[in-house]
Amino acid sequence: MTAWQRGRVYAVRLMPSIRWVALFTFAFGLGMIYAVANYPRIKGLFATVQLSLHIGNKSETGNWFPARFEHSGVLRHDAARVQPGYTLYAVAPDLSVHLVDMNGRELHRWSVSRQEVMPEAAGQARTFFGILSPQLEGRHLFPNGDLLTVYEQQAMGEWGGPLVKLDKDSRILWKADIKCHHALEVVGDTIYVLTQTFREPSQQPIVPSLEGMPYIDDNVTILDSNGKVISSHSVLQALAKSSDMRLADEVPFNDRADPLHTNSVDVLDEQTARFIPGAKPGNVLVSLKHLDMLAVMDLESDTFVWVLRGSWRAQHDAKVLPNGHILLFDNEGGLMKHGKSRVLEVAPDTGGIVWSFEGTDDDPLYSSIRGGVQRMSRGNTLISESTSGRILEVTPDGSIVWEYVQPIQDIENGQKIVAALGLGLARYDPGYVAFLNEQSHEARR
Repeated sequence: MTAWQRGRVYAVRLMPSIRWVALFTFAFGLGMIYAVANYPRIKGLFATVQLSLHIGNKSETGNWFPARFEHSGVLRHDAARVQPGYTLYAVAPDLSVHLVDMNGRELHRWSVSRQEVMPEAAGQARTFFGILSPQLEGRHLFPNGDLLTVYEQQAMGEWGGPLVKLDKDSRILWKADIKCHHALEVVGDTIYVLTQTFREPSQQPIVPSLEGMPYIDDNVTILDSNGKVISSHSVLQALAKSSDMRLADEVPFNDRADPLHTNSVDVLDEQTARFIPGAKPGNVLVSLKHLDMLAVMDLESDTFVWVLRGSWRAQHDAKVLPNGHILLFDNEGGLMKHGKSRVLEVAPDTGGIVWSFEGTDDDPLYSSIRGGVQRMSRGNTLISESTSGRILEVTPDGSIVWEYVQPIQDIENGQKIVAALGLGLARYDPGYVAFLNEQSHEARR
């Protein structure tokens, strides 16, 4: 047999293997193309599968954390220096909102089940066949006890959930089936809430760095008092239209699935708008976590009129104070990573820090997620440290005059864990919550 004949025999014998290699290569290539084109969904699927594998382990869900404190309830209370009132907070995985007095006594609770908010029959594929649980984030309390609540759903790719209005007895008054997330604000009869839209791959996306990839676009959505959508405004569109500030260049290439992660909205009024160059009443201050950026958005022109970046990182709950400064929760503690979070008061004209609180080395302030702040009328600052379930009231000189740890806790693998707080918090004057007086009157009858 000649060499040519032997080579032909070998080729014939190898042909099936070559075909299989070619088929595998072709299939692998198609898989890679699909994975690139559907990155958010694939990323969400892996996250969903990972969560489902640990579904019996609360600490793996991102909403339960090792307890930092031995006791719950009020740990510190300097009656002479606190601002009296009732404190409202949400417990994210418990789907509950609580109103407590200065002694930690629960005055009222709102709570709904997953089945009421997100029926099992809907969206099971997104939630890994109903295994994953929703979480409760932003909320707004009305004097009569009605409560607006933002629900998010751990799901494949997208986390948006409905906006729900409850009465004082936790009955659902209405539900807006929009994909809302993180935060809301109520101004008069108007509701401002963050929502998200899933964008399919495009060769001409809103922002050049998102070319060919699907991604989540955040929106500021306006609703009336009955939950009807009035308008919705794309944050990415506003960013892209603000060409004079070259903001599109800042959108990251390496986090395309969620390029901005907008996490707070604050509506400017006559008092606060005058401190922001180019701003006017009705504009909104938004926090863009993945850009470490604060920005004021004009909802009439759908453009950004002002932006600021500083030493904060992954911030939450930014709001303009009556004195013109901006208060925010700086989750990652600035440029130098040192295991602390900070609460910052920032001058918008310079970005300079005019006040801060980060605790001490022995008792640091730290929350890797969420966080909330409120500057109260007497000058003290209320702070939500989400991952420890702790709420602090701090004086201008940095003294802690009230400390409270929420009591929803558990034991897992021999370790005490605590449920994380939802976004934001509020201290109310007793006169604001008129429904409590009505309840007391009814109880006496």
